Amino acid sequence: MLVVLLLCALSPWVAAQFEAASNRITTEQLLNNLRSIKNPSAPYGISDESHPNVKCGFGIQAQVVRRWKDFSQVQRAELSLLMKTDGMQNDTIAGHFHIFYDTAGINEPALLDKNNQRIPGSAKAYIKNVAQIFNTVWDMEINQMGYSAPPLEIGQSYYSISVQDMQDYGVTNFDETTRINSGQNPPLYRSSITIDNDFQENQYYTHGMNALEVTAAHEFHHAVQVGSYGFWADDIYAHELTSTWMEDVVYTDVNDYYQYLPDFFGGKNLTAGFWQGLSFNSSAFGGYERSIFAHCLSKMFGAGIMKDIWTGMRTLPFLESTDAALVSRGSNLQSAFAEFTKWNYFTWNRADTLTYYPEGNHYPSFQPLQKVTFYNTTSTTSGNVEPLSSSRYEFEMSKDTISAFIANVDIDNAIIKNTTQQKVDVTISSGLQTKISVDHPSLWRSFFMQDSTQIPRVQMTAAPNPLRIAEAPWLKLSINQDNAKTAEVFFFTSSFKLAYSGFLSVENEDGFRAIVVPTSEIKSKLSSGIYFIIAKTAKSDYKWKVAVIR
Repeated sequence: MLVVLLLCALSPWVAAQFEAASNRITTEQLLNNLRSIKNPSAPYGISDESHPNVKCGFGIQAQVVRRWKDFSQVQRAELSLLMKTDGMQNDTIAGHFHIFYDTAGINEPALLDKNNQRIPGSAKAYIKNVAQIFNTVWDMEINQMGYSAPPLEIGQSYYSISVQDMQDYGVTNFDETTRINSGQNPPLYRSSITIDNDFQENQYYTHGMNALEVTAAHEFHHAVQVGSYGFWADDIYAHELTSTWMEDVVYTDVNDYYQYLPDFFGGKNLTAGFWQGLSFNSSAFGGYERSIFAHCLSKMFGAGIMKDIWTGMRTLPFLESTDAALVSRGSNLQSAFAEFTKWNYFTWNRADTLTYYPEGNHYPSFQPLQKVTFYNTTSTTSGNVEPLSSSRYEFEMSKDTISAFIANVDIDNAIIKNTTQQKVDVTISSGLQTKISVDHPSLWRSFFMQDSTQIPRVQMTAAPNPLRIAEAPWLKLSINQDNAKTAEVFFFTSSFKLAYSGFLSVENEDGFRAIVVPTSEIKSKLSSGIYFIIAKTAKSDYKWKVAVIR
């Protein structure tokens, strides 16, 4: 089994269709695809016509992992040979790395001049840069950030890198013969890395030494992942989002990852009707575009959060490990994902680089899933989105816009890879009152912004409403900017009989203050029905009407 992790871009259509289509191709076609990746003289692209313009081989390799038993012994032998670094004209040892390269022929490396043209006779200088850059990456990722070093090939004292004319950024190679924990899960592998010999080709977003820098940071972290933490074939996007994030950690001024962000935020590459709120429960789109999730987590909790997630992935898949790492920091995946959805408002011309993404002014604006015109009466729009996804809904007024950012935080269905779409209705009524209507309110979070002022719009209705006692852990009652620490709360039946009263705490909720009513506090006092709620603080009185379902 040859498994290859590539730093490259997928066309949106291919990424979305890949998983199902890969199951239709034969093992021989999979092998041909790998030959094309490793052999620059082979026809560019994928032999299977159902995969036009595929540039990235990692998704293909995930299929190879699953179908290893289908390959013949001869094919398995060839797969192992494809990753070997021997047979090149020269090699050098520098720091932690053994670098193999040619000084003549198609694989000869070269630096590029200011016009992106190869500089003759610069092979040695190119290799010197390879050595320096990879050792800088090792120092950052292993010595400074504390990740475990990748295991070395048997009998070797250095990690192997080969330089070839690839027409791709880079590849992290490993196969079944290099597995070091047979019979255990997740599997661990020794690996080697292959990188391009000049980074000149037009399809590259970044060229020359800048491209070499981010490729080294990206691919070396793949080696760290599969060698010291685990290869998760069903969480490919987690491998890629982490490695793409790592590029910016090590070389923050290069920013090659910008090229992938339209695939998350939506934009000119996505055709009308395609955008559906990209989910974190599958590897569609590869995962490069979801590196912003790692940027969000590391800004909120420190860069160590990603290392803790990967430490947990020695035994747990990505989402469960992420939740555990967040719980250890006093949060959880539901809360962090809701906050991440809020962050996605603050990009492009709305960027706040101090509070949110440090480079958010370079990120695209999050495109709406649905748009509707608001006439100051009542307007509703709907969306169907997958578990653990962010989506935006836009209400256009004559001189302003209200943006609704909705987070589906159905973690349980995301964990089991359930991609069944779930409906949400988003409503704005007179006075700019806002609400969402969903089947299971505890699995959704919402955030409304008035674009002209960038001031959050408070949801004046209680949430969730209806309140399903058996599902929701709490009822939250917004009291706007009231700075009270506690409130006296009264629940009255529809016949105005007092059903509950008590003093409850007030907490911050998306920039507003909300009374938090634990369902454990009221569940023994309330039956199904309509209740009128009155709250009193030192500053004001508040009223709501809530449906309770037991």
